[in-house]
Amino acid sequence: MEQPDECFDPLQFAVDLDLTKSTKINPDEKVYISKSLINQANGSSYIELSSTKVTCAIYGPRETSSSSDESYSKCLLETSIKFSPFARQKRVDPLLIQYDNDEDCEEAELCSRLEEALLPCILLHKYPKSQIDIIIDVIEDDGQHLLSAIILSATVALIDACIELYDTVVAKSLKVNNSLFTLGYMPNLAQVSCLFFDGEATPNELDLLTDEAVKQCQVLHKAICKVVINDLKSAIALNRKTI
Repeated sequence: MEQPDECFDPLQFAVDLDLTKSTKINPDEKVYISKSLINQANGSSYIELSSTKVTCAIYGPRETSSSSDESYSKCLLETSIKFSPFARQKRVDPLLIQYDNDEDCEEAELCSRLEEALLPCILLHKYPKSQIDIIIDVIEDDGQHLLSAIILSATVALIDACIELYDTVVAKSLKVNNSLFTLGYMPNLAQVSCLFFDGEATPNELDLLTDEAVKQCQVLHKAICKVVINDLKSAIALNRKTI
């Protein structure tokens, strides 16, 4: 699939943030962000990071059927992540996929990581006795940007659904040899919401990776802000025409 013509150039945002000398942005890694694409959902988004393409739909907050004490005090998050049969180079028939148990399921692991990234940013206590469903569809996976694209798409969809947030969570994945270093970051609070790394690195190398990921998260955050501001301007202009 070819990228849309209106892809953002992260390098330009890095120039705006005066980060060109201190960050290693790949000029070929374009970013495309869109929202409000699924009419039936309370919020939705479509994200492209490099060659990874992901959609997200938000349903809720809605009344939960759970009777746990936790659900009475704050909102519950329910996440679902599914891969399209053509998401990867090797086409897969989803009807033939079998797992020994849920813990071995890649989707379950991604859901767990997504929830870990989002929980610090959502004002869950604002929605007691409620549930928010986050539905992710992976259209294409390039092998590097999947988790960061999933987190980014969920964040944009939550904004579109007008869910109250402490801050937006932006994520960046960096390739380290044969491993991936993924960091979720809240730019306005200057806080890390999650960090995933299954490789080996010295403390100094981890510090350098964290610094680089934070800087690139700031660039992606600027792209999100531009999309939200442009949508608000369009909505205001449309409202003025109807008055």
